[in-house]
Amino acid sequence: MINTFHSSYNPPPVPPRAGYSKPQPASNTSLVKFLSVMLLLLMILNFGGFLYLFQRLNTGSYEDVKRLQDCVDQSTGDDSNTECGKLMEKYKAIIAKVPNEQLSKLTGGPHLTGPAAHMTALTEHKDKTSGFLKTKRLLWDEGHSLLQDVRLSEQEKLTIQYSGTYFIYSQVTFSKNSHSTSLKQSIRIIRPKKQEDKELLKSFCSLNPDSSNMCTASLAGVFRLEKDQQLYVTVTNTSLVNRDSCNFGLFKLR
Repeated sequence: MINTFHSSYNPPPVPPRAGYSKPQPASNTSLVKFLSVMLLLLMILNFGGFLYLFQRLNTGSYEDVKRLQDCVDQSTGDDSNTECGKLMEKYKAIIAKVPNEQLSKLTGGPHLTGPAAHMTALTEHKDKTSGFLKTKRLLWDEGHSLLQDVRLSEQEKLTIQYSGTYFIYSQVTFSKNSHSTSLKQSIRIIRPKKQEDKELLKSFCSLNPDSSNMCTASLAGVFRLEKDQQLYVTVTNTSLVNRDSCNFGLFKLR
């Protein structure tokens, strides 16, 4: 008779023969331990090297910044001037590689590479004490002016913070004539070390007595300026000046 019975279950396993033992895989415990130790050492060396380089870079940057501050404060001797110059040139070269557009975004405004100032005259509205009319020196509105690495003293004098070669300019517009003297403006310099107050530049303009026109006197020049020297503008008579058309400024060339 033919067996036609079918089952979905697998047949039971055949029992092992007497004396049979299952072969064991080759042991590699020593190799695994060795590789684990080497991997751990490599991770420790990489982490230690990263910490060392990070510390060196931070320490070097801090020392450079401190050295630059010493150079600015002039707390170094003459022998260190060369080193200070090299350090400044190094950072200037780095900044010069940054595009102006990107630098403007980083600094939040137009990029100027050195000390600069552009002053506008103090208006009558802000001149509460009428100080503008009490002196021949023009007073400037710091809130509506540009000052970068230059200090305004007593609303009238620009104080130099960094020695160098500067382009200096001024423009004064007169709206009234003077019957006793010519309309004149001049830029004067105060040199504290020499204790002198000297005229640096001067210019004149003239008005037709029979007309209501205005005239403008302009000045410009290039000069070597030292730290703590001061510049200011004087005129024939401040009551003759049109305050809306007066400017005074400078910027460092090198």
